[in-house]
Amino acid sequence: MDSKTTKKLIKIVLLVLVISYTLDKLIFFGLNTISDKVMTGQSIGKLNQFLLVKDSVDILVFGNSRANHHVDMNLFGKKSYNMGMDGTGIAYSSTLINTLSKDKEQLVIVHIDTKDFFSKNYNGKDINGLKTKFNRNVYITDVLNKSNQIPFFQNIYYSINYNGKIIGIIKNFIRPGYNFLEYNGYDPLLVRDDQKEIRDLILAQKNTVDCESINEINSIALSYLQSIKDFVENSNKEFIFVTSPTFNDPCEKDNKLLAKTLRELGLTYLDRSNLFANKNDNDLWKDKTHLSKKGAESFSINLKKELQKVIN
Repeated sequence: MDSKTTKKLIKIVLLVLVISYTLDKLIFFGLNTISDKVMTGQSIGKLNQFLLVKDSVDILVFGNSRANHHVDMNLFGKKSYNMGMDGTGIAYSSTLINTLSKDKEQLVIVHIDTKDFFSKNYNGKDINGLKTKFNRNVYITDVLNKSNQIPFFQNIYYSINYNGKIIGIIKNFIRPGYNFLEYNGYDPLLVRDDQKEIRDLILAQKNTVDCESINEINSIALSYLQSIKDFVENSNKEFIFVTSPTFNDPCEKDNKLLAKTLRELGLTYLDRSNLFANKNDNDLWKDKTHLSKKGAESFSINLKKELQKVIN
């Protein structure tokens, strides 16, 4: 290939790169414009609402689906919000907690599960649930960059941040799923009559857990927990860490190790894994790890009483 042809190819490649880069930024701008108006759904609406109300409410809840479906905010007053998000872990919660105003007095309930802390496979990938705020929110962008979860091209082509979210965003933009002004983040799980037989069969199955392999906390999970600890020490807030009930817990070793770690960090922890252990009532459950609406209400009433004791 002669030098003339090489130069021509280089020009073509550069032109393609410039065009693709420009198109990416136009698409990114368009998606931002649409997504900023979406306040419903878990694709981005709930996150948008949280960022809107986070510094105006008195009580906040963070965690995974068990936080989302277990802590009934209707019992905690109108100025409260449940930011529990399905499929997330401590990385997601820690990042959002650090976006809060440090001066605002608030009660912050952080739901944690042992599965993240003692899983050898946990790598903090749940933080990718915040990628729609990459290059838009300064703190979230910084944490995402440090997480090693952002591919090289995502730093160049910003619209990649919306991969997997676009359909949900457009759907909720065109037809919001609910009135977000009346939504406090809590999503109860209802069990229909035709689902109860399957639910009961699931609950009857035995759990098998290798307790012997549980020896130390996952270092990535611990680093995000330490980030929350650092925030606690420099904020005007009351933090309570909670684990909600499971149907049966065949291994208590992980619970004790997690409680010990939180105690050493000076963090208040309420382990309610076995709250319903002696209650022979399947109607409290959706499955082995998720409470039904009835179970969530019962747990939330108990939690509210426990919080009043701890805070007092």
